[in-house]
Amino acid sequence: MQTIPKMMDSNTSLPIGQKLAYGLGAIAYAAPNQIMASFFLFYVTVILHIPPMVAGVILAISVVWDAITDPWLGHVSDRTYSARFGRRHLYLLIGGIGTAMGTVFLWSISPQASELYKISLLLIGVLFTKTMLTFYGAPYFAIGGVISDNYDERSSIQSYRATFHLIGMMIALVGVTVVIFRATDAFPRGQLNPEAYPVMGLTIAVITLFIAILSVVFIPKDKRQQSKDEVTQKTTVWKLAVTSLKNANLRAVIVMIFIVEVAFQVSVAIGFHVNTFTYNLTGPQIGLIGLTVLGFSIFSQPLLLFISRGSEKKTALLIGMLLAMIGFIGMPLAFVWLECLPLNQPQTIYYMLAFAVISGIGNGAFMSIPFSMVADVVDQDEIKTGRRQEGLYFGLYNFAYKAGIAISILIGGFIMDVIGFDSTLTQQSTEVAYYLAMVPAWLLLAFTPAIYWAISKYQLDRETHNNILSTLQQSR
Repeated sequence: MQTIPKMMDSNTSLPIGQKLAYGLGAIAYAAPNQIMASFFLFYVTVILHIPPMVAGVILAISVVWDAITDPWLGHVSDRTYSARFGRRHLYLLIGGIGTAMGTVFLWSISPQASELYKISLLLIGVLFTKTMLTFYGAPYFAIGGVISDNYDERSSIQSYRATFHLIGMMIALVGVTVVIFRATDAFPRGQLNPEAYPVMGLTIAVITLFIAILSVVFIPKDKRQQSKDEVTQKTTVWKLAVTSLKNANLRAVIVMIFIVEVAFQVSVAIGFHVNTFTYNLTGPQIGLIGLTVLGFSIFSQPLLLFISRGSEKKTALLIGMLLAMIGFIGMPLAFVWLECLPLNQPQTIYYMLAFAVISGIGNGAFMSIPFSMVADVVDQDEIKTGRRQEGLYFGLYNFAYKAGIAISILIGGFIMDVIGFDSTLTQQSTEVAYYLAMVPAWLLLAFTPAIYWAISKYQLDRETHNNILSTLQQSR
């Protein structure tokens, strides 16, 4: 069984097989996480007939829980050592099994049950599933920061991870909408079929469990043991978390991804509502748009890697942000606000796919580059603290990512309440359909300056990182 070397030569390229093994593991995190991000609000409001704000409150509670579990589990994996599992692999196994179980449970709640019973089961299911996702995700992302310490090689590793992460999202979005949400005589728009959701949960659970087991077997084990200084230091995880956030570069990446997820994921959280009630799309059409976005997020990885190698990671990220803005905002502006492109016409889907291509290229930047940035910050802080804390740092990043998604769902629920969305109707009023599409676009425009500001605060470049590596190699 392969193990991760204690310190890889910074000029050495990692074997492609190890990159593929690591990247494959992303599917077990992406698929169950994405169905929660994309379908949860639709499932709760339209299928279970629960008010949108209740769904938002459930997700808000889960944010508080994430704040506890993500940094804590990452820190625990930093301080774990097993001759058989290394530092991280036992948590991958626990998290993979638990996530599969939680996914089956969460999406199998009966619409005929009482409202209080459904709300209770939703809260239990969300908290359990997200905890198990943390058990898998926090150590998994940390491994990506250990495999190599080379500035550009890390970007390559994260491109592999991002590619498989996007494949997991494609399974969750495209596979579900095309195969599981297929039209029937009773439900021409298959996403309105209550019986489809337990099937979705079981299918994603099987995929998650299978990939998690492969990850435990094939991802190189992190066999690094703590130094004597790290063993004797008794600082609590919360104090370490607060101390780590004093690093301006880590803080910039965490704040950036939080704002990005809040701003962009509102469109995802109520995207199924928009596509169903504003654009009047069928399940397969929604799946085709999702496939285009995620497919071009994958195809963009070599381009983004080329840009980051030719300049800096921050430059590639800013270019990605600009393209994502054009794609995500351009579609509702063109179809709904300006009405310069037609709805409910045979050519409508082709115009929408053009925006999806631009959105996908921009989205690809956020799927890989920030993870490489976090890994570089770990090296920088090792000089200051004498600790390598990949688990804690990626746990903090993962918390910010999940908190942004959860808050976006809370905002989405609030928007639907304010604009008068009626979950009992299969068609919404013209006014509701208009605001479903436009409010997320306005919100994204409002958040744009904050996203740019957060990215601009990241100052760790290639030259600085090379100097950091030289210092670390001398000290080691």
